Amino acid sequence: MKKPTYKYPEFVTKVELDSENGKRYWLALQIAKNKTSGITVILKNPSRANEIISDKTVFNVCNYIHRNRKKYPVFNEIGEIIILNLIPIYMTESRGLKEFKKTIIDKKNVQTLNKYCKKNRNVIIAWGNHPRGLYNEYEVLKSETKRILIKNKNNVHFVDRMTKDGNPKHGQIWGYKNELIKVLKL
Repeated sequence: MKKPTYKYPEFVTKVELDSENGKRYWLALQIAKNKTSGITVILKNPSRANEIISDKTVFNVCNYIHRNRKKYPVFNEIGEIIILNLIPIYMTESRGLKEFKKTIIDKKNVQTLNKYCKKNRNVIIAWGNHPRGLYNEYEVLKSETKRILIKNKNNVHFVDRMTKDGNPKHGQIWGYKNELIKVLKL
């Protein structure tokens, strides 16, 4: 069965990204030209979104932020959404990531996480559970990301709940009425 193609919502007026060799390091979505703040969302790994088409996760995340502008003050002045990932490898089905086990920790990606967590004070973590076969590597990536968030003194949020394994709910399955919750301690 062919996966549906997602277009960016009409309120997304500009899309930029940094991608190379099957990896996407960041995706920037302009959602309001007259707003000055940005927010960073950290997911698991990119699926298909690029400068032309969105994917289910990116579509869901930007709609969640847009639809909840009036509900959450942290979204009031958001003009740009920066989408980052713990793992920069483009792969729709994350169970296939285990073939990259030896190179899954990407130095450029860690630098990108630090750059955008330094730039945007507000961050939503939304990486979901471990990809199959990468538990230890995922724990290292999560620890490094948490260290970056603490170092940059970010205001960190998640949507709805943590999974039973203690990971933030993945952005692909956020409901638009799910609560945005501030993380009190990383």
